[in-house]
Amino acid sequence: MLRQKNSINHYFVLVVILIATVLYLQYSSENTTAEDFKCLKCHKGKDSLEKYVYEKNIKTAEELRALIRKGPKAGLHVTSTDADIERAIIYLNLK
Repeated sequence: MLRQKNSINHYFVLVVILIATVLYLQYSSENTTAEDFKCLKCHKGKDSLEKYVYEKNIKTAEELRALIRKGPKAGLHVTSTDADIERAIIYLNLK
């Protein structure tokens, strides 16, 4: 009987740890940080994305895509993938 109780306690602890791990991974994947967001590695301080979008009066996702791909600084953004641009659009809350 005691052995069954210990076994049940072990399963309970494992289930709690598993649920906590899943919740942590889900939460951490939703948060964008500078470490995993390529654009924020260069665009910070006086060159922040928010300031750039404000100064260029960018209102839509299409305007941002066009500026990155065809604008005067397009050569600097050659290595920016479509996924990087989409993350920037989400980060800036552009539609």
